[in-house]
Amino acid sequence: MIDKLHHYIRELRLLRKTMEAAKKQNRGFEDSKNGSADELKAVGEEISTLKTKIKKLESECETKDKEVKAAESNSLAFKNQSAGFLLEYDHLLEENQNLRNQLQSIDQSLPHSDGKKNM
Repeated sequence: MIDKLHHYIRELRLLRKTMEAAKKQNRGFEDSKNGSADELKAVGEEISTLKTKIKKLESECETKDKEVKAAESNSLAFKNQSAGFLLEYDHLLEENQNLRNQLQSIDQSLPHSDGKKNM
């Protein structure tokens, strides 16, 4: 009977050691699970932050794109206006030259008297 008792005590010690090892292993899994959960949470928050930044940058990009299109439109309008001014300037130069020529021909056709010019 003492041998059986001794045998059961050994089995009990062995079972306790096995149970302790299993508990340690379980704690290790739980800790890594919690660590993984914390890491997942941190990564999730980072993803959320990055998504917000992406939306903000896309919005800024759209705004800048609209500004560029408006600037291009203004540039084209100024270019067209400049071309119109250049044509008008050329026309005025030509008209000025014609008027000078007419004035010169009128001056040449009129009799020149020194008395009239001195008045």
